[in-house]
Amino acid sequence: MVGIPAAIGRRIGTRLARLTVIGAIAAVALVVTPGTASAAGSITPIFDCYRDNGDGTYWAVLGYTNSATRPTIPLGAQNQMFPAALNGGQPTTFETGTVHGAFAVRVSLDQVFNQNARWVLDGRTLQYSSAVTYGTVCPASTQLPATGNGWGPAMASGAAGLAGSGVLLLEVWRRRRRTRGAPSDAVA
Repeated sequence: MVGIPAAIGRRIGTRLARLTVIGAIAAVALVVTPGTASAAGSITPIFDCYRDNGDGTYWAVLGYTNSATRPTIPLGAQNQMFPAALNGGQPTTFETGTVHGAFAVRVSLDQVFNQNARWVLDGRTLQYSSAVTYGTVCPASTQLPATGNGWGPAMASGAAGLAGSGVLLLEVWRRRRRTRGAPSDAVA
């Protein structure tokens, strides 16, 4: 069996030693570097103000502070409102920084105080009872934000697009019937 020449053996040994030292330095840097675990940031719900509707319900105007690197949290365990009747209107897309008046939710006193109304977002909970008890009343001039996540115009556009596609498909189908010699749908 032919052995490895001594010079090549030394080079391989030297390179392995260097790689081992570099790997050890990288491992220490990962463990010791402060802030590595919190680099992802967080999204925290905030209560801006509330408006009394005079009928036992309130508009709660909510926002958030986003220091996270991710812009979305879908509806689910990390983004949900309680009781379930309130869930679904909160945003799922979050701009970086503090956003006031991102949306408004209509809540009843029963939901606030008896059903523990709250918004759980990214592991943080905003209790409406504390917010309404210690929160700020919205000035009369406050324009309430649209409820929901801004999907209304997008859904309307999508529905219009589907309707337009249906009309287009119907027209293509009619033209194909005409070119095949089928009776026309036109009224004489």
